[in-house]
Amino acid sequence: MLTAVFATRNRAAALPRVLDAFCGLQSPPGGWKLVIVDNGSTDDTAAVIDGYAGRLPVTLLHCAAPGKNRALNTALPEFAGDLIVFTDDDVLPAPDWLVRLRAAAESHPEATLFGGTVLPDWPAPVPAWLSEEVVEFSVLYAKNERSSGACRPIDIYGPNMAVRAAVFAAGTRFAEHVGPDASNPLYAMGSETELLRRLEAEGHRAWFEASAIVGHIIRPEQMQESWVLERAYRYGIGEGRNHASTLFAGRPVLAGLPAPLLARVIAYRLAARGMGLLPPSARRLRIRYRDRWLAGVLAGRKAPAVPPKLARPSFSS
Repeated sequence: MLTAVFATRNRAAALPRVLDAFCGLQSPPGGWKLVIVDNGSTDDTAAVIDGYAGRLPVTLLHCAAPGKNRALNTALPEFAGDLIVFTDDDVLPAPDWLVRLRAAAESHPEATLFGGTVLPDWPAPVPAWLSEEVVEFSVLYAKNERSSGACRPIDIYGPNMAVRAAVFAAGTRFAEHVGPDASNPLYAMGSETELLRRLEAEGHRAWFEASAIVGHIIRPEQMQESWVLERAYRYGIGEGRNHASTLFAGRPVLAGLPAPLLARVIAYRLAARGMGLLPPSARRLRIRYRDRWLAGVLAGRKAPAVPPKLARPSFSS
């Protein structure tokens, strides 16, 4: 038995495409269940999910407090089996997705963390200015392509991540100060990365299974420069909040900032202002993206770090 889980909020119009794809999943050995946490939706999300009760082994939970990670922590008592598969409410899994992750977990007992391929599902041709050569599609769209094999935990991305249930039974939780949060449009990105860095520090090992594939639905607005720059800012907040000691360690300080960082902030701010007067281009995006990322790093650098471990939940087998 394994459990697949995701949180959702106000996605009534988009969920049918996702849940139809889940209906096409092959059952892995031992079976599976799907846990969906409605994170305070004000539309018909719950009714849409209820409509799939006869087609999917689905359990619907409710978490009114905003925050994807709060919703995932709420789901912990409902997990069943020895493997927990995390994903998002905008993925299209391949039919053998769960079968492939289950096989990887069985074949690699040394690993506690597993990841798989994530491919963007574009709504339109990608414009020339939105170049993967100047911005990381891994950050923007969780794109993740690599060969099967042992990997670092941070090589695993949230839309396609499996964790042995024993990790959570030992008290591990998602950090609720990062990740998507409806109460904070400029939330700090990096919820899964924060968790995986913690687990790596504890000695957990990871395996990447390239044959376990999901598509990641890209919305039209996510191909606009304004959205990309907002994403860069949130990514910077997460980096500054969770990894300040790495980013700033041993640097000389000027005006309260490490000198090399201060120099980059000034240079990119001036260049971004000039580039903002020019038409969209890959070069303009590179500079404006870096400027917003640095601004986010500064905004996030003084925030608190990791929550403590909590009481152990019980898991059904």
